[in-house]
Amino acid sequence: MDADELNRRYAAGERDFSFVNLRGVNLSEVNLQGAILWGADLARTNLTAANLRQAHLSSANLTSAILWRANLTQATLHKANLSRSILIKASLSEVDLSEAVLVKADLRLAQLVRTKLTNAKLKGADLRYAEIRLVDISGADLSQTILNEANLSGDLLAN
Repeated sequence: MDADELNRRYAAGERDFSFVNLRGVNLSEVNLQGAILWGADLARTNLTAANLRQAHLSSANLTSAILWRANLTQATLHKANLSRSILIKASLSEVDLSEAVLVKADLRLAQLVRTKLTNAKLKGADLRYAEIRLVDISGADLSQTILNEANLSGDLLAN
């Protein structure tokens, strides 16, 4: 599927794009609010400034995707693979990233407020200058994570 077909189908009211292959497609500034992209292949996809608010991206492959300034507020990314993805200035508030893989992801200046990172793998992730408040990090792998200048005001929830 290409960007034009996705936009046309979304505009026509379709929301379920489960298992769609959008690998490497340019979807910058696309509006997919509330879309179901369960198990979708979005590796190396450009989602710069995309509106993915309340989108369902569980088990999606977002390896090396560009999500710079993307709005993922209240999205579900349970078990999603975001390894090496660029999430600079992304809004990840109230997002379910439980069991997600964020190895070496770039989350500089991202907003993580009330984000669920239970059992997530963040090894080597860059969270410099990120806003991290009321985040559930129980069971998360934070080894080698860069937290310089991160705003950690508020509680981190860990068991």
